[in-house]
Amino acid sequence: MRSLLLRLYPARWRARYGDEFETLLRERPLGPFDVADILLGALDAHLHLRRLGSHSEHRKGFPMSLRLGGIAATIGGILWFAGFLWTSLDRADTDPGWVVAALGSVALLVGMTGLSAFQARTHPALVWAAFALPAIGGAFMTLGIVITAVMGDRPVAGIYGWNLLIIGVIATFVGSILFALATYRTAALPRSGALILGICAAISLVSFVVVSSVKGPDQTIVVMGLAAFALGWVVLGLQAIRMDRPAVLAGAI
Repeated sequence: MRSLLLRLYPARWRARYGDEFETLLRERPLGPFDVADILLGALDAHLHLRRLGSHSEHRKGFPMSLRLGGIAATIGGILWFAGFLWTSLDRADTDPGWVVAALGSVALLVGMTGLSAFQARTHPALVWAAFALPAIGGAFMTLGIVITAVMGDRPVAGIYGWNLLIIGVIATFVGSILFALATYRTAALPRSGALILGICAAISLVSFVVVSSVKGPDQTIVVMGLAAFALGWVVLGLQAIRMDRPAVLAGAI
C-alpha cells in the first residue's frame, strides 16, 4: 500500500521528497486518517507542482482536526437516526429517509477517519476493521436503496434491495462496536464515550437482528435501538469536540 500511495505523487515530487516520505511512511502503521491525509497531500502536490518547494511538500501535521471528526460523528449519528425514523413513519419504498440515512453513513465514516488518527498507531488492524465494515455497509445500503427505489420488491439477479439494506445496517453496527473497543483500549478519547458507544451499538445490533427475524416487527423497538446507536455516536462526537476546544483556544492566544 505504501508504494501505491507514493506513486500517487508527481514524478518531480517523488524525485525530491520520495525517499524521505517513504521512510516516514515506514516508521508507523497507517490508519484511515493517514491514508486520507496522504491522498489530500497528493492532490495538493499535483495542484501546486509549479511551486514545488513551498506548497507541495507533504504536511507532517493533520489537515483534519479532532474537532472535525467529532462534528462529523455527531452529525452522522443524528442523520442516521433521522433517516431511519423518517422511513419508519413513511412506509413508501421511495421515501427520502433512506437518502438521509445514507448521508448519515457518509458522515460517520468521515468522523471515524478523523477520530482514528488518535488511536490507529497502537491498534491499526482493529481500527481498519472498524472503518471497513461501515464503509462496506454504507455501500450495501446505497445499493439497496437504489434497487428498492427502482425495482420495489422485485429482486435484481436474485438479490433484494431490502436484504442489502439489512446487511449494511448490521455491518455499521458491528463496525461501531469495534471502533468503540479500539477507542476504549487506546484511551485516545474519553473511555466513558467509548463505553456508551459500544453498549448502544450492541443494543442496536441485538434489537435490529431480533426484530428483523420475527414476523410483524415492532417498529418501536427498532426506533429505540436506532436512537441508542445515534446517542452513542453523538456522545463520543461531543466529547471529541470538547477535547479539541483547549487546543483551539491555545492557538488563538
